[in-house]
Amino acid sequence: MKRNFISSISMVVTPTLVLCVVLALGASAAAQEPIQGSWIFVVTPPPGAGAPFSAIASFAAGGVFLGTGENDRSVVHVSELHGSWERITQNRYGSTQYLFAFDSTGNPVGMLRNDQVFQLTSKNDLVGYAVVSLCDTHGENCTALPGLGTLTGKRMIVTKLPSQ
Repeated sequence: MKRNFISSISMVVTPTLVLCVVLALGASAAAQEPIQGSWIFVVTPPPGAGAPFSAIASFAAGGVFLGTGENDRSVVHVSELHGSWERITQNRYGSTQYLFAFDSTGNPVGMLRNDQVFQLTSKNDLVGYAVVSLCDTHGENCTALPGLGTLTGKRMIVTKLPSQ
């Protein structure tokens, strides 16, 4: 009797559990934004603010942005970028990131704030622009620097090895 009851419950519960798992996985996949992943950028600062440089950045689930540039230790001593991103419209995203700036002895002297807008031009390409601001070491009392920087990005794609 007990075995028949468990068997009956199992027959009802199992399809429901499978349906819940399928719906959860589908919702998770649908929730992934097209910009998520890692990108290689060419950043062009505003006129008079330096030469173009390469950078890498990642857009993670939950709005986490992480990045670094090729000249972070040589031109200006700065930390990696940490910030947030969000969808603005269909293929347009906004991001704000902060990074510490250090003097030549390694002491923090302030923060830089990057406010960026990205537009996906295809699945693996994007363009954008940025405004950089100087802030105190708490990320407050920011003053925007003149001009807009521009950037182009290519998605990092997993390289298939011959044995795959």
